[in-house]
Amino acid sequence: MKLFINCKEARQICDRGQYEEISFVEKLSVKLHRSICSKCVKYSERNAKLTHLLKDSKCKHMTPECKKRIREELERELAKTPE
Repeated sequence: MKLFINCKEARQICDRGQYEEISFVEKLSVKLHRSICSKCVKYSERNAKLTHLLKDSKCKHMTPECKKRIREELERELAKTPE
């Protein structure tokens, strides 16, 4: 991994960093890049805020059973012949 990166690479690393999937060298590269790029500073701040909001939200996911029931109902409706 190179130490000096462009904005696209910095954003990709920043995105992965929200899930703690980056190496020490990548963290260092992003910090170095952010020290000279205000656009990427704003990007990473917005990204961190969004991640924080999603983690704090009370979002619920559909259970597999619910997804199956909806899928089956859709298939039944689609199988009906139009009159």
